Amino acid sequence: MKRAGNLFDAICDPDNLRLAWVKAKKGKEAKQDVFQYGKHLQQNLNDLRTQLMDGCPEIGNYQFFTIYEPKERLICAASFPERVLHHAIMNVCHPVFEKYQIYHSYATRLVFVTK
Repeated sequence: MKRAGNLFDAICDPDNLRLAWVKAKKGKEAKQDVFQYGKHLQQNLNDLRTQLMDGCPEIGNYQFFTIYEPKERLICAASFPERVLHHAIMNVCHPVFEKYQIYHSYATRLVFVTK
C-alpha cells in the first residue's frame, strides 16, 4: 500500500471543515444542537481546527438511547461536533481508502450506477 501524505493538513483546512459542516447538517437542520452549532459556526469551526492542531479534539460525548424496532437495541450517537469531525476526516481519507477496498465491500462506499 502506498503511503498518502499531507492528509492532516487537508483535514484541518478551513474549507474542508466548512464542507464537513454542510454534510453533517444535511437533513438535520431542524435539530437544536445543529442550529446552535450553526449560530456560532465560524467560532465552532475555528475551535475544531485548533483542537485538531493541538492533537486533542473533544470526543466521546455520546448520547445513549434505546430503540425497540425490530428488536431492543442500545444506540450510541455521536454529538454534532463529532459528526462534523467525522465528515472532515472522511472528506479527505475516503478517496484514499476507496482505492484499496475490495469489490464486495459495501459499507460507506460511493455508489456508481452502471448501465
